[in-house]
Amino acid sequence: MQEEIYKRLHAPKLGPCDCSQARRFARKLSSLYDGLLSPEDLTITQYSLLADIERAGQLSHAVLAEKVGMERTTLTRNLRPLTRAKWVTAGTGKDRRQHLLQLTAAGRRKLVRSLPLWEEAQGQFLSQIGTESLQELRTLLTSSESAITKAFPASPEKP
Repeated sequence: MQEEIYKRLHAPKLGPCDCSQARRFARKLSSLYDGLLSPEDLTITQYSLLADIERAGQLSHAVLAEKVGMERTTLTRNLRPLTRAKWVTAGTGKDRRQHLLQLTAAGRRKLVRSLPLWEEAQGQFLSQIGTESLQELRTLLTSSESAITKAFPASPEKP
């Protein structure tokens, strides 16, 4: 039994772990963006949340979670420093139970100051991978996400 497992681990029929490769790539890419955004004390996750909220104007927690593909509990954890810094606020919607996220004036200023840093990160990655490869990567990422969604339409949230 142990020998069989050893063989399968060292010569997998399905090739290298796709998830591990994708996560390694994502960590390296995040590190590039995080490094360039660091003068504004933002991570790429925080910058992206600010940008998504600004583009929407106002949106609910649930809609933002769906938009960024993040579990609501993870989103709450990632929004916490943004609300503490008073860059994001939750206002009441038409239904008083509904809380709509929106940027504050300070949040907009933070986003404006961070945009050139994000553009630098985006440009550095583009210069390394090239326009054609980047378009291919985007196409592959979109089709991969779609395949995962079709295979597992409702991923359960972790407790």
